[in-house]
Amino acid sequence: MEDGTRTDDKQKRPKSNEEDVINQLPEGIPINILSKLQIHEAVRTSILSRKWKNLWTYFSGALEFKGSPIMKDMKKDMKKITGRSLQMAMEIMYDAERQTYTNWINELLVSLRSSSLRGLKLWFPMKNVSDVDNWIRFAVRRKVRMLELYFGRAIDYVLPLELFKVERFDSLCVLRMKSISVTEEMLEYLLCNCVLLETLSLVDSEVPKTMKVSVSGSLLKLKCLDLVRCRELTKVEILAEKLVSFKYYGPNLETEFKSVSSLVEASFGGSFVEFVRESFMLQIKVLKLDITQNSPQVICWLSQLPMLNNLKDLELVACGDDGIILSACVMLLKTSPSLSRLTIKMLNTKPSLRAEHKFPKECQYSIKELELVGFSGEVELVLHILENAVELKKITIDTRLPTKPKVRPLGEEHFETWNCEENRMCASRLKDRIPPSIEFVCL
Repeated sequence: MEDGTRTDDKQKRPKSNEEDVINQLPEGIPINILSKLQIHEAVRTSILSRKWKNLWTYFSGALEFKGSPIMKDMKKDMKKITGRSLQMAMEIMYDAERQTYTNWINELLVSLRSSSLRGLKLWFPMKNVSDVDNWIRFAVRRKVRMLELYFGRAIDYVLPLELFKVERFDSLCVLRMKSISVTEEMLEYLLCNCVLLETLSLVDSEVPKTMKVSVSGSLLKLKCLDLVRCRELTKVEILAEKLVSFKYYGPNLETEFKSVSSLVEASFGGSFVEFVRESFMLQIKVLKLDITQNSPQVICWLSQLPMLNNLKDLELVACGDDGIILSACVMLLKTSPSLSRLTIKMLNTKPSLRAEHKFPKECQYSIKELELVGFSGEVELVLHILENAVELKKITIDTRLPTKPKVRPLGEEHFETWNCEENRMCASRLKDRIPPSIEFVCL
């Protein structure tokens, strides 16, 4: 009887309730959904239904390979090991895990059937150049739009021009590389043949001594150019009418900016003197200065700056003697009459180095928003800005441990003793001196 009842219920149930909603999605929608997922999430959809079993192989989104979780854990453990024998054993196990991860990537790429991919990121140490070459070849053939490459320092990898010529690579929009060598011929090919290329970022890479960023006929679509700690670079020539953002971190070099009428964002670290002479400084609206490597010389450089009348957003990253930092801030504020937002990231600021700094009343600053990251008691600067910034609307004090720079002149022990609670108390006392009309945020 019970069986009969169940049968009747099943017969009465509307047919639409038995249908698999997932399988009723319009053609093309499932592929679109898959391509918005991470690849491991896309693979898991194979269990949803028989129709979806192999659908993930048409994935056309962005692939990211940054090393397996085991590789990352082993790297952390290797840093703690002191004995040579144990270190060698860990390196052998790490190499084995890396090979397992590499094999998985190779199998996955072979399984994919889509004709194009939104992105491919390969960002972990490698030793086998042949695997890397195969991945580059795959990126070119699958018309990747965003390509990010970093294989560590164990191999001196030179971006192979012959692989880029396998097929017409006119889909590439973004290319970011770290610790990879780029020849003059390779650079010329990228600029002339990757006609959609808008972002080029080279970090810790070996490049031609003279970099010419230009294309005859003004066809260059490049909007963002990053050159960070590039070895051998002594001169850069840029003719890029659509260039919006330029970033350079490194020593002195000869510069020639012939046509950069769209350039409004700049970021500098290391030496800055050569850029003072460039007329594009007058049109910059967003500026980031990292003075962590040359604090003693930065005041001299800042004294040569022209009036930055168009500057709206300024970020200053600094560490070391906060007397120099505070003086640099005041000088920049005086040089930027239209500045609306000021962000100061204090790295390695040690309270014991702090001295009293009394600033005379200056011309009125135009900033409406002030943010201090890595705050550990820089009260004088806040009060100085408060006194001179008559349009100030918001102050944000971030007392959390700031990001560690690669160079830490004050030593690791400073970060181990960072007292966030004490910094918050100092910020709270500062709040009492701020008018209620100004929004105050403490993180």
